[in-house]
Amino acid sequence: GVPGLQTSGANPDTQVGAACTTGADGLCRRTVEVGTYYWRETAAPTGYQLPANPVFGPLVLTAENAAAGVQTTAADAPVPPVTGEVRVLKTNAETGAPLAGGVFDLWRETNGIPGLQTLGINPDTQVGAACTTGADGLCRRTVEVGTYYWRETAAPTGYDLPAEPVFGPLVLTPANAAAGVQVTAKDCPSPKPPATGSIHLTKKDAWSGKPLNGAVFELWREANGIPGLQTLGINPDIRAGDCTTAAGGGCDFDHLSTGQYYLKETAAPDGYQLPPDPVSGPYRVNADDCVTVALTNKKDDDC
Repeated sequence: GVPGLQTSGANPDTQVGAACTTGADGLCRRTVEVGTYYWRETAAPTGYQLPANPVFGPLVLTAENAAAGVQTTAADAPVPPVTGEVRVLKTNAETGAPLAGGVFDLWRETNGIPGLQTLGINPDTQVGAACTTGADGLCRRTVEVGTYYWRETAAPTGYDLPAEPVFGPLVLTPANAAAGVQVTAKDCPSPKPPATGSIHLTKKDAWSGKPLNGAVFELWREANGIPGLQTLGINPDIRAGDCTTAAGGGCDFDHLSTGQYYLKETAAPDGYQLPPDPVSGPYRVNADDCVTVALTNKKDDDC
């Protein structure tokens, strides 16, 4: 006679029969006399949680509705999945410093084949869009428990992708979900090209200083340790380039490694004569230096 369900105390309501477990149709049913009844859920289905109020009713069975019976619906919410962070830390392989700008895909192991498969008829499953590491070097995703791989698709500027760009497996479990799981991806700095220098040659008329085009030069690098230029024999110096002066009289030799060089004029501009000694130098070229050389020709009819 007390409104609502009382299951304990000095004067509880009366339990009817043993516990009932719902079948595939989701129903529990009892055939009972007319009266007022309550269903009380004591255990939720696997993967679901009991509602905050697990008592459903009152269901009032009367002579008028006894043929049809009375029914209530007990709605259970799924248990929230256990989630945690899966992280990758991008670092400089030499210093350990975090690196921004590394691009990663996250994949979940779903095909039952060990390792990561991204192609074919049964690949693993990519999770979300690509992630780019920030200043802290981290990419992170909050995901359900499972097995995951990070795959690096682009290295930070100035670094090389590792030979094996897949990192994992990272196994996220209910036990470690609060802390998350993390792997470190180390990239080596890209090799720096050697520093180089250049030679800028200007060819002019010996008397007027007018720029001359059409002078042809060979550039040779001192390589055999013998003073002066040797272009023939069993141990010559090394030919390093060719150039013909343009309309402004200029000719450039770029990307030269550190060393000593000679210029050899092999053809004079039209109307001009080669100098008595067509070889000039040596010119010392250092890294990031530009050596400027000015050479002249006399006209064919000059004394």
